[in-house]
Amino acid sequence: MLFLLFCGFIVLAVLIFDSRKNIRLLRTQIENLEHSLEIATRSDDLAAAANRRAQPAPATIRAKRSEPAESIAAPPTDEPIPEPVAREAAAEARTSEANRPAVSASKRFEDLIGGKLPIWIGGVALVFAGFFLVRFSIEAGLFGPAARCLTAAMFGLLLIGLAEFGNRIPRIGAIFTDDLRIGHSIAGAGIAVLYATLYMASELYGLFGLTASLVGVIAVTILAFILSRKHGPPTAVMGLLGGFAAPYVAGLGPESVAPLVIYLGVFTAGLFGLAIHRGWAWLALLATGGSVIWTSALLFMDIAEDSSIVGLFIMLLAIGGVLTLSRTGQNYGLPKSAIRSIPLVAGLVQLIMLAPLIQFSPVSWLFFAVLAVFAIALGWRDEEMTPAAAGALGLAFAMVGAALSDYGPDHGDLLPAIGFAILFGLAGHIFALREKSGRMWGLIGLAAPVGMLVLTALLGRFDWSENIWGAVCSVVAATAAIMAWRTHLIMKSPVMPLASAITAILLAAALWLWTPDRLAAIIPVAVAFGLAAWARHCDNRTLALQTFAAAMTGGLIAAVLSVEMISALFASLAGETDLYSYLPAVGPMIVKLLIPSFALVALAGIFGGTLDKRSSAAIAAAGVIGTGSFAYLLLKQILAIGPIDQFMQFGFAERITFTHLLALAGWLLLRRTWPADWADAATKLGWALVGVALFRFVYFDLMLLSPTSVYQAVGPAPFANLATLHYFGTAIWLWLFASSAASGDRANKWVRPLEIGSLLTTIAAVLVTVRQAVHGTNLGTVMISASDPDDLMNIDRFGYTTTETYLYSAGLLLLAIAWLARGIQTSNAMLRIAGLLLLTLVTFKVFLVDAAQLEGVLRILSFLGLGIALIGIGWIYGKIMQRDVDASGEQAAG
Repeated sequence: MLFLLFCGFIVLAVLIFDSRKNIRLLRTQIENLEHSLEIATRSDDLAAAANRRAQPAPATIRAKRSEPAESIAAPPTDEPIPEPVAREAAAEARTSEANRPAVSASKRFEDLIGGKLPIWIGGVALVFAGFFLVRFSIEAGLFGPAARCLTAAMFGLLLIGLAEFGNRIPRIGAIFTDDLRIGHSIAGAGIAVLYATLYMASELYGLFGLTASLVGVIAVTILAFILSRKHGPPTAVMGLLGGFAAPYVAGLGPESVAPLVIYLGVFTAGLFGLAIHRGWAWLALLATGGSVIWTSALLFMDIAEDSSIVGLFIMLLAIGGVLTLSRTGQNYGLPKSAIRSIPLVAGLVQLIMLAPLIQFSPVSWLFFAVLAVFAIALGWRDEEMTPAAAGALGLAFAMVGAALSDYGPDHGDLLPAIGFAILFGLAGHIFALREKSGRMWGLIGLAAPVGMLVLTALLGRFDWSENIWGAVCSVVAATAAIMAWRTHLIMKSPVMPLASAITAILLAAALWLWTPDRLAAIIPVAVAFGLAAWARHCDNRTLALQTFAAAMTGGLIAAVLSVEMISALFASLAGETDLYSYLPAVGPMIVKLLIPSFALVALAGIFGGTLDKRSSAAIAAAGVIGTGSFAYLLLKQILAIGPIDQFMQFGFAERITFTHLLALAGWLLLRRTWPADWADAATKLGWALVGVALFRFVYFDLMLLSPTSVYQAVGPAPFANLATLHYFGTAIWLWLFASSAASGDRANKWVRPLEIGSLLTTIAAVLVTVRQAVHGTNLGTVMISASDPDDLMNIDRFGYTTTETYLYSAGLLLLAIAWLARGIQTSNAMLRIAGLLLLTLVTFKVFLVDAAQLEGVLRILSFLGLGIALIGIGWIYGKIMQRDVDASGEQAAG
């Protein structure tokens, strides 16, 4: 009871604030009309029209001061107030309002607490006084059933009569005239007492049959309608409180569920009718809330036998509440879809609460489906109500999810899931092309089948084969594909890209379920081809991004399936010699790595115009890396180098073969003239291969596994050995790459570094050649014993001999002279400067190192020969420099 009192106070407080605002607005309107009439009477040209409008106004206003504020309106007229008059009246009204002193907050609080709230509380007290008077008579046995009901009815009628004619009572009639709210409150209390009387007479004592009870409730409701026209919202509120409190006062039990639901249905229908008649949206919301409170209470009782009638009432209440709110036209500053969806959401939520109590019987699904269809119909009739359909779909997900997770695998729960997927899916497809709400309908059409599929997969726990799940995924993918096709002409719509993405994901899932695991990398690449074709047809940027995502997913899966290749890469970078043991078998890698990698390259080449340059380059790079990795795997199968002794015998030969093949492929790509569509990609790929080749040379052959530090067989021939050919060949490649970079638009900045690298590599080639001439096939200063490869301390060390150091000087001196000669011949300043620098370094070496080891005539002859050679070189170089100066002077003079 305290809870009902609290709810009544809250409702009345809301109504008080709402009534105060309406009264204030209506007072302003009355003042504006009065100003307008005064101004109209001053105008000679508008005197006649102003008089026609002014004549009924004073009488009307005076007559309606005794009526509720909501019924006061502007004087009826068919002609508008002239614009000049209206503007002047509005200006004067604003001036008058500005000059009026503001009411303080304390004054407003005092007026509410001291003047208004007691009246409303007094009305509520009268209602409960009548209720408890009747209850006391029941408990004390003072009257019989008929007398009790008659007394209660007379009390209710007395209250109504007092509200209607109390102003005519001598001496106390002024109370009703001075404050109209007293009559309003008493009238509402009388309506509430009459409702309670009818309930007691029919349910407790059986004085009335069902028909008579319904007639009585309808009569009281009609009386409430009539009284509310004069007494306004308080009468309706009192009737609402009394009507909803009557079953509680009478002592509700689970045995009277059906009559209670019938009573609530008729009572609520009357309140809805009154709300429509007066345009009171708040009354419809309160009526819905009262019924929801009762039905929620019933859900916690033992109502298994009456569950159908409760569900039917919940369904009808939701439909009636939405229709009533749509007729009132009031939204209280909220979106129309939000305020009108409140009864629908409440009904759907209550049906979700009811369904587990009756074990998700077909009746519960039927009621929920009716409300779902009603929500779709609302969106069909009024596009602004489309969010109601989206909310109904969300609650349908909750209903299906609860059913699937409650009792475990039950194929009977599949029918509702399929039904809701079809219902909302069809509605979404049908209305997806609407101008205003088509986007939301399209999302509904996509979400319905996909959401039901996800719920079934996660919560259903059905023991289905992968083929069945793949078929289900393909069916849902087909629905998304249809949506994508129907909406592809709508510009800037997110529905089509989303539908395309869903189609791709579900199709990939179906193919993954239908095919062996080794084809996992091929599936997303195949889907990427489909997305790329669709992106080209629609010219859609988002679809191009989806293509990139699908393609890179395929590349990532290929990398995961080729994890042994990645392990071999890291082992190689760490200096491991037995890489063959890390590599997988060739056969399975054809499907896991080669085919998807080649497909990625083809995708970038065919749809390069559809994708942006960065995406196309990334896809092509992924494909090239995968294809190159497979090529590396094939080449490693030739020698199959495993133990350390095999590495010392064939490791260097295999490594330099890979390096020069990469350099050759890069040079061919850079050298050839490609079509405009292929030029950029071919150039980038060529430089990428060149970069890999140079990295291998620097990292492995100069640093980690250099043949001069770790023993590797290079061959016994003095100049035809692998070390000499490799280093001189690398120097030539660098010089050729410098020439290729010179012809590029953006690669010319690499010309000078490549030329310098070529010269340094040539020096290394001379040193390696001398080292091989002295030591033969073994250039290393450290050799690991082949008989015990795990013992890293079992090594042999090779030092440098005197003859070797002389030969280094002689070889570098010849190289310096060759560079000088070539530079002079071709006027290449780079070669001339490099020759001079190398010559200077060799000279210092000879004087400081080599000559210090000679004695006697040999020392004399060495210095003599070196001096003559340096003088000759200086004289020749001076002549060349003078020739260049003369040539430049003649060119400037000309």
